[in-house]
Amino acid sequence: MFRKTYKKFNRRFVTIQTVTMAKPVVIITGASGFLGSAVCIDLAKDFRVFAIDRREPSALLRKVAPQVSWHILDISDIQSVSKVFAQVKNDFGQIDFLIHLAAYYDFSMDWVGEYQRTNITGTANILNASKYEGVKRLIFASSVAAMEPSTDGSLLNENSPTSEIIPYARSKSLGEKLIKETSGQVPFTILRIAGVFSDWCELPPLYGLIKLWTSAFPFGCIIPGRGDSGIPYIHLNDFVGLMRQCLLLDRKIGLSNIFLASPQGAVLHRQLFPAIRSESRHSGSLRPIHISQKIAKTGLCFKHTLGKITGNIPYEHPWMLDYVDKSWATDTEITRRILNWDCSQDLGILRKIPKIMSNLRKDPTGWESRNKSRNERLFVYYSS
Repeated sequence: MFRKTYKKFNRRFVTIQTVTMAKPVVIITGASGFLGSAVCIDLAKDFRVFAIDRREPSALLRKVAPQVSWHILDISDIQSVSKVFAQVKNDFGQIDFLIHLAAYYDFSMDWVGEYQRTNITGTANILNASKYEGVKRLIFASSVAAMEPSTDGSLLNENSPTSEIIPYARSKSLGEKLIKETSGQVPFTILRIAGVFSDWCELPPLYGLIKLWTSAFPFGCIIPGRGDSGIPYIHLNDFVGLMRQCLLLDRKIGLSNIFLASPQGAVLHRQLFPAIRSESRHSGSLRPIHISQKIAKTGLCFKHTLGKITGNIPYEHPWMLDYVDKSWATDTEITRRILNWDCSQDLGILRKIPKIMSNLRKDPTGWESRNKSRNERLFVYYSS
């Protein structure tokens, strides 16, 4: 769009053309979720955002991001997906970015139908619509969990192969394969994402550790193995910053790439335990009790059996103890160099534990509600 303005100069009128640049168009799937809502709110400031989710956004989410156009549909329905993409393309002439965050996750070892319906078929539908409507770049949310921890202590990086160690990892590995098959048709970026947390926790593995290590002695001091189990954690604000950087550097990062949405390394249980325990009301007992993998698995099996009776099934599953003293430690050098980005030290998990625990003490009901809704895949947006 052009707008003409006139200025008088040396007794002549000089015409100046002022270009009003249109905002880039972004479609986001899984937009009502934990990651999607945060990305929507941030990008709506500078991009024209079209949000897709099968759940209605909360009234608060609509309020804080009034510019976002919402489309309630299931991505496993190819006709609904194609209709929205065609409408956006017809109205604005192009689709600059597709951010695919929609996914099903479960921590059991069962390949449930939802993996195929959402993570595989849904992703295929999104890809087909992207190819047909000429999406300029697709960003796919994969996971650090899609890689298997090394057995020799080496770090995982952007070139590490995916694995199928659990059904969720398998679904992400298959999703990456689908994305890579579009190479040459749709430019893509795959983000292998670390455990994303907020100032209220809202990350199932971290929630489980906090619940354990804030309980009374002796159970509140238990650490399976040597305490060398661990994953990388990334704060929600850092994740949003990385997503924005991917969009801003679109023309500089090449046609296809894999990045790690993760800090360097991993945070181990032996590092997290004192940070969490010291912030609990049982801070007088800070010495950990290390137990064997076998004993830990027996205890967790009993906990699961009890959970099935009470209806309060824990996040932790016995298979997780097969990875005692292994870590998903990452080397993010490629990501940091190409994107000129890194996680903020102030948002690191060890620095944020006091804030997370403070929120738990100040509002235990709200804290528990936020975490249970995330754990049960029923996330509702709250203001920070």
